[in-house]
Amino acid sequence: MSRHTLLRPLLAIVFAALPLVIMAAVPSTTASRVGGTFTMAYTEQHPMPVQDAEGHILLQSASQGSNQSTGSTSYLQGAGVSNAEFADLVQGTGTHQGYITTTLNGEVDVDRWSGKVTTTLGTDQKPVTTFQGTWTRVKGASGHGTYSGRITGPTTYVVDWAGEIDLK
Repeated sequence: MSRHTLLRPLLAIVFAALPLVIMAAVPSTTASRVGGTFTMAYTEQHPMPVQDAEGHILLQSASQGSNQSTGSTSYLQGAGVSNAEFADLVQGTGTHQGYITTTLNGEVDVDRWSGKVTTTLGTDQKPVTTFQGTWTRVKGASGHGTYSGRITGPTTYVVDWAGEIDLK
């Protein structure tokens, strides 16, 4: 028997099995769409003026609140929420970043987030502050997503968030 005669059946078996090997090597995903609304209140705010431009401050703050699930699942429904934040703002506009910690039934998840803050004058000539950005899970089930929010009072704000979490 020639070498080519022996190789043909072996190659046929390898090529027939290749799709099965590739499918087995690709991890299955169980990512679920999730979302919610954080209702928050500042517990600390530490503005530090920067003298290079009028209204330039660095702002370190902490806040506490809770989550109301708005997604197709009840993911993090009623979770306690803590936020540690740092912002670099000129006249209320600039960048911000921080960490959100959610706690529910003894489970603790931490998300790192960053984005942009925008402050404009409303029709009543009072400041209107909104913000938006992205988040990535750094502790807990892997995930990522987006957020947007607004200041609702002197010490309160809300954040609407959505994304995907691997709930395997």
